[in-house]
Amino acid sequence: MTATATETQTDGTRTAPGVPINVVLRASDAFLEHATGAYLQSHARVNIVPQQGLPDADVSVMLPHSLNDEWLQVLRQDAARAGSVPVPVVVMADRVSERQLTMAVEYGLTSFLYRSSSSLEQLLDTTIEASSGHSRIPDELVGHLIAELGHQQRLQTVAQSSRRGGLATREIEVLRMLAEGMSTLEISERMSYSERTIKGIVHDTVKQLNCRNRTQAVACAVRAGIL
Repeated sequence: MTATATETQTDGTRTAPGVPINVVLRASDAFLEHATGAYLQSHARVNIVPQQGLPDADVSVMLPHSLNDEWLQVLRQDAARAGSVPVPVVVMADRVSERQLTMAVEYGLTSFLYRSSSSLEQLLDTTIEASSGHSRIPDELVGHLIAELGHQQRLQTVAQSSRRGGLATREIEVLRMLAEGMSTLEISERMSYSERTIKGIVHDTVKQLNCRNRTQAVACAVRAGIL
């Protein structure tokens, strides 16, 4: 592992140590794919297989210039083809946005390498590690993934609370009026409650949704489709 990467262990492995792994390789241009494939397959642990062999592959390696929407579509289709047994995905690219990274992880990405700071030897090591359930992500991207995971969990909490009836009608109504920019005093006058009662409803709702404040609670409710 490089000094600028974070490695984590995931559940389970696809291959036993020492057993050759089947790798599907795709790149943004034919020369890059051929050269990288020749290097990877020169190692006894790697066997390059055709794209049609993806469902039975041990690792999928992608070498785009940028992890753009077109490549994300490929990732999504691959995830659907792989079925119940996901194929670990290793991507080495010049650049990636936070949105693209988050979506790629949802579609099976386990490791990401920046092309400018990574060698073919590091790509080989990362590919072999991926087959054994390891992940390698640059440190500067890990923080974003952690924050995004927390955000997604809050959205799920909001949606689940609504489905279970955890949010009462009046709580949803208070959130809706907060979203419209109304103050607690204005809401209390509209709903014929005391301002203290409205503040209590807001406090309880924020806590129930596992949010830090009313602004975050409103934002999560909007994104979850409740408001």
